[in-house]
Amino acid sequence: MTIYFNPVGTVHQTAHDGRSGEAQRNELGKDQFLHLLITQLKYQDPFKPLNDHEFIAQLAQFSSLEQMQNLNTNMVAMMLSQQKLTALGEATRMIGKYVELRTHDGEQLYGEVTGVQFKDGWPQLIVGGKLYGFDEVVAIVKGGE
Repeated sequence: MTIYFNPVGTVHQTAHDGRSGEAQRNELGKDQFLHLLITQLKYQDPFKPLNDHEFIAQLAQFSSLEQMQNLNTNMVAMMLSQQKLTALGEATRMIGKYVELRTHDGEQLYGEVTGVQFKDGWPQLIVGGKLYGFDEVVAIVKGGE
């Protein structure tokens, strides 16, 4: 069986036993990759040590994997911040408008949005002195029509 690693964190295993020849994909995180690299160094043949070029290439792949994971984490955080800012903009535009709400309890209400307040990092609408989420809004109308 041959195992090779690419910089995006995917391990490909190819069977050489003549049964199928299809490649299987498994995710490999940086901890597993480091463990695999240490195991490879631990059990290498002392008469055929790992080639310097191969070792440097594997370290470069590990570094690339770590940087991509950090980039992915930062992108997710940035997208969440953008979603919260967009929700805040939408919520503030609803102040003074009348909304029809269907609460999570099944209650149906109609009232004016009088303000916006944050709950768990997300803006909530204040209608009738209570907080409601965007997922409870059924309709929006300009005035009390």
